[in-house]
Amino acid sequence: MAKTDEYWDDYNNLQRVKHELIRTYLNGWLPKLTLGDYGSNRVVYFDTHAGRGKHKSGELGSPLIALKTVLDHSIFPRLNAEVLFYFIEEDRENVEILQREIGAITQVPGNVKIEVAEGNCFDILEGICAALRRDHKDLAPSFVFCDPFGFEVPFSVLRDVMQFRKVELFVNVMWRELDMALAHARRGTQSWVNKLDRIFGGDEWREINASNSEERAEECVAILREAVSAKWATYIRMVDKGRTRYFLLHLTNHDSGREYMKECMWAACPEEGYYARITDNPRQQYLIQPKPDLGLLEGWLIEKLMIEPRRWQSLMDDLREEIWVPKHLNEVIRQARRKGIIRGSDYEGPFSQKRNPLLSLE
Repeated sequence: MAKTDEYWDDYNNLQRVKHELIRTYLNGWLPKLTLGDYGSNRVVYFDTHAGRGKHKSGELGSPLIALKTVLDHSIFPRLNAEVLFYFIEEDRENVEILQREIGAITQVPGNVKIEVAEGNCFDILEGICAALRRDHKDLAPSFVFCDPFGFEVPFSVLRDVMQFRKVELFVNVMWRELDMALAHARRGTQSWVNKLDRIFGGDEWREINASNSEERAEECVAILREAVSAKWATYIRMVDKGRTRYFLLHLTNHDSGREYMKECMWAACPEEGYYARITDNPRQQYLIQPKPDLGLLEGWLIEKLMIEPRRWQSLMDDLREEIWVPKHLNEVIRQARRKGIIRGSDYEGPFSQKRNPLLSLE
C-alpha cells in the first residue's frame, strides 16, 4: 500500500526516532563499508517504500534523510566509492513529488547515483536478485530499509535479498495489525491463514502463541530472523497508548552490525532502552542524557561469574546476545569491583578491558 495524504500530514515522535536510527546507523555504516575492513568501491541504499521525501510540515522523509546523511558525512570529500540510492515507490504521484525533491538538491557529486523506480518493491527486488544470480554476480554491500504502509511484507523476498552476504535489512513491522491477523488465523479463518503463510513463507507463524501481545512480538522477531536466515535480530518497540504499535527490526549476519545497531537504539531512546513513545516531543533535546538502570545487567554479570571466573573480553562476547552495549558492561564491572562484589586477577597495570583480567566473585 502506498502512503497516502494523511500519512504526509502527520509527523510524530515515532517517525522521528525511525529517521534518527537511519541517520545514525548510516553515519557509521558508510565509513565501515568503504574505508574499513570491506573497503568496497560501491555501496547501495535501498528504500522500498520511498514515498514523497518530505512531510507537509517540512520534516524530511527517509529517502532525503539517507541522501543528506551521506552527502554531509565528514568522510565524503575523500570517499572514492560509488554510493547508489535506489528509491522504490508504487504511487505515481508520490514518485513525481519525490523526483522534484531530489531535483532540488544541488551539487550532487558524480560518485552518488540516484535511481527512482516506480512499481511494486517486492517484484523489483525479486527481479534484481534473479538478474544477479543469472549473471553470477554478487550484490554490493547494501542497507535495505523496508517501511510499508501495511503489514503484508513477503519475508521470502527479503530472504532472497539477504542471501547476498553483505546485506542488512531494516524492516518496519506493523505489529498491531499483524497481531490482529494472527488472532483471525488462530480462529481458523482460511483467508488469514493463507495471508500469513505468504508473509512468513510458511506456517512457522503458528508458533507465535504467547498469552500477551508483547511476548508474541518477541516470538515473532525470532521467527522472522529464522525466515530470512539472519544471525542477529535487533528491534525497537514503537509504543502508542501503552502497547507496541509497530517495531523496527534490524537483521544482519555481521557481529559488528548487531553491535552498532544496539548503540544506535540506545542513543535514540536513552531513558528506556529499546522503546520509543508516540507522545514524546519530537523537538525535545536532552541536555544531559538519561542513564539506564543497570541493575539487571549487574545481576547478569553475577550469574555468569557464579558459574565460573570469566575474562572481561569473554563477557563482552556474551553481551552481544543481550540488549546492553559494551559501555554499560564496562561501567557495571568497574562499579562491582569498587563495591567489592568482584575482583580481577592475572593482569598488570590499570584495571581495564584492554588488560582483559580474569574476573571472579569475592
